[in-house]
This record gives sequence, structure tokens and C-alpha cells, in this order.
Amino acid sequence: MAIGQKLEEARNRKGISIREAEESTKIRGDYLSAFEANNFDIKLPEVYLRGFVRLYARFLDLDQESIVSDLSTELGLFNGKSVKKSLGSITNGEGVDNLEGVNPAPSSPTVTPKYLNASLRKPMIYVLAALSTIILIITSLISYFSETKNIKERSATPNSNIKEVNSKSANAEKNNEVLNQSHVLKLVSVGPIEKLFILDGSDSLQEFKNLNDGWETEITIKKSFRCYCTELENLRFAINGNDKKVDGVGPGNFNWTP
Repeated sequence: MAIGQKLEEARNRKGISIREAEESTKIRGDYLSAFEANNFDIKLPEVYLRGFVRLYARFLDLDQESIVSDLSTELGLFNGKSVKKSLGSITNGEGVDNLEGVNPAPSSPTVTPKYLNASLRKPMIYVLAALSTIILIITSLISYFSETKNIKERSATPNSNIKEVNSKSANAEKNNEVLNQSHVLKLVSVGPIEKLFILDGSDSLQEFKNLNDGWETEITIKKSFRCYCTELENLRFAINGNDKKVDGVGPGNFNWTP
């Protein structure tokens, strides 16, 4: 059975058209039609012709080696030298075939089949993988040395943040000492007082009512105090034994801070 007939019957068994075969194999449809017509005079270099036929046979689930062997017979393969019968012969002036050393210039193919790139595809994958690995290693090294440099710079530079925190802590402790500082407040009335309110720095409120002349008391306050008195002129006070003056007459407020 001719090669073309085998190819056509196999395609019909798969139930596909020439166009569908062209889309799947990426081989031009006119080439496939020529193969099935057993016409291999399609002006292709022999290496491409064999490659296309092998690819088409594999696509049709045929024995590739058997098809290529039949193609070699079809092309007239004798003693390792290939002669295309359908392309005619090159003769000398006496009409005798003169094939020794004659290599017809191949025409440039219009289509490059995918299978021809298969031999290059695998090495390219290895090359790309190697380049990716090298880039990853270089990136990791750059990141590592940058981080190491930052750590050294942080170690060599005085940590101003620590100083600032320590300074804030010292100020907070000092403020706490001031806030927690206690004073002895002595209150004395030199006349009647209807109401007296004392609010110290810790927001502790103490209230006194209906005070008579000669009334006195001592209380502990934090930091400072504020006072409201209905009769300011009748109030006297001392802080830690030191007498202080109250200005004002009648109801009013006054503050004391150290």
C-alpha cells in the first residue's frame, strides 16, 4: 500500500479533516494533501520532508519508522545516497546521470514545524533554569549583605531611641515624685465660715460647713490645692508650717502651687 493511501485511511479513521490535521500538527494543509496523494515533490529539503512525514504519521498513530522507511524507498535511497525520482535527474552532456558531488541548493521552508525545535527546547529549559537559579542566589546574597550592613550600622551607631526613652523615663519619675509630693495644709478660721471646699492635686475633695471663729484643722494634700470659701476674709492657712495670705473678701476661689 502506498504511503499516501496509508496516511489518508488513518486520517479518515480518526474522523478529522485536512484542516483539523493542519491545526493540530502545524503542517501546511497543501503539504498534507500532497502526502496523501503520494506526491512528495513539494520543493522541500529532504530533511524537512522526512520530518513532516514522521510528524504526520505520529499524529495519525501510525508506525513512524515504517512510514519513513517507505518514504526512503519512495525517494530512492540507495547505498546511503538519496535521489528524488520525482525531481528528475541531473545529467551530463552525454545524457548519463552525473550525481556524484552534486547537491541542489535547498529552498527556504515557509513553515518551521514544532518538532524541529524539540532538540533545542530541552537545552533551553536547562539554560533558563540555571539562569533563574543564579539570579536567585545573587538576589539572596545582596539581601543578606544588605541586612548584615544594616545590623552593623545599628550596632555601631549610638541608639538615640534608648537615650530618649531613658530621658522620658527619668522625666516621668521626676514628675511622679512631684505629683506624689505631700504637704501639710493647716486651715484656721478667724470668723464664721459657712462653706469651705478644698480640692488637692490628686482630685481629693474635702468639704467643711458652718465653721466658727477659732476653728482649725490639718490635712495632707498632694502637690497643690484649690479652695472655695464663702468668707475669704475669715480664712487663714499654712503649708508645712509657713503661713500664707488669703486675698479676697466674701465668696471666692484661690489656688496654691509650690
